[in-house]
Order: sequence, then C-alpha cells, then structure tokens
Amino acid sequence: MLWNASPPRQRTEQAVLDLAAVAVRDIDAVALLADAVGSRRTTAARLAETLSGRARIGRRQLLEAVISDLACGTCSALEHGYLTRVERPHGLPVAQRQFRESLKGPLYRDAYYAEIGTVVELDGRLFHSRATDRDRDLERDLDVFTSARTTARLGWGQVFDRPCLTAAKLGEGFRRRGWRGQARRCPRCPPGPGPPLCG
Repeated sequence: MLWNASPPRQRTEQAVLDLAAVAVRDIDAVALLADAVGSRRTTAARLAETLSGRARIGRRQLLEAVISDLACGTCSALEHGYLTRVERPHGLPVAQRQFRESLKGPLYRDAYYAEIGTVVELDGRLFHSRATDRDRDLERDLDVFTSARTTARLGWGQVFDRPCLTAAKLGEGFRRRGWRGQARRCPRCPPGPGPPLCG
C-alpha cells in the first residue's frame, strides 16, 4: 500500500494480482497481467516478486505460469495463447519473442523464427479502428517479404478456436522452409494417427 500517496492507494502489482485472481475467466486473468506488463505499468519481475510474497491468492499456479511467460516476452493475451495453445503443446520451434529490428524506425516482431525465416504476427484487434492501422500492419508484412522472409498473421480464431489446426498448418509451412521437426499432437487434438487436425 502506498500510504504516502493522496489518497493512499494499492501498488500496481498488488492491484493487478488481486483482479487477476478473481477474474471470471482464466483468459481475463491472462489479459490483465499481459496488459499491465505490455503497457509498461509494471514488469514480470515485479509481479513475480509480489506474488511470491502473497501467502494466499486464487489461481496461483496459473498466475505463476503466465508471469513466467511474460518474462519470456509474451505481451498480450493473444501472444500468451499462441505460446501455450499453439507453439509449446505442439512441439513447434521456439520463437524469439518481441524481436527488435529497425527497418523504418524501431519495431518489434511478435514471434520470429530466424532459422526458417518466418515471422508470426499476432493481431489481437477484432477490427482496425483506422484504415492507417491496417495499412501499417500490411506494410510491415511487405517489409518482411522483401527481406526473403515470410509472415503468418494470426488472430483470435486461429489461436483460441482452432489452435491444433493452426499448429498443423504452421508446422507444414515451417517444414517447407527448412524446419526438420514435425508438429505433434497435444491433449486437445482429436484421437487418431498423424499430425494435429483440428482445434
């Protein structure tokens, strides 16, 4: 508690953890944590330290896992979903997260697979509020294309509604670009032989 503030108020980390612990859905808890870190109001390290000092809190296991992933570079609920529903459970290669490059000023790639020249951009907006936002995203994709790399732009449906199918398609695309692995089935994948088929 910040007693010297007027009026006294709770520290950001305490407030975010309290809200995440009582959120209606797990995805809402993930979004609260990701938004707090992504907006730079706090850091994953400060959240982890605050959480470790709490004797009792709901969803502790989930909160610890999400904060750990935030420390690895996920910055939104969609990026966390991609990591935990698509990439990790299906054995896809591990991306460099928030990869910084400077083509026309500094910018960050959501997930960059350097060995296979692929960028995965996670577009969390359900719609673009301005045509210029959409144009900027398409320009970034074109910049990747001119550098002999390719971009896969994913949204909420691919990550949360069809993660297994998305993993299968990414795995196939990665293999065509030189990845020697293969997407594997996860516990959510329907039974049957072969790679993931649906989500």
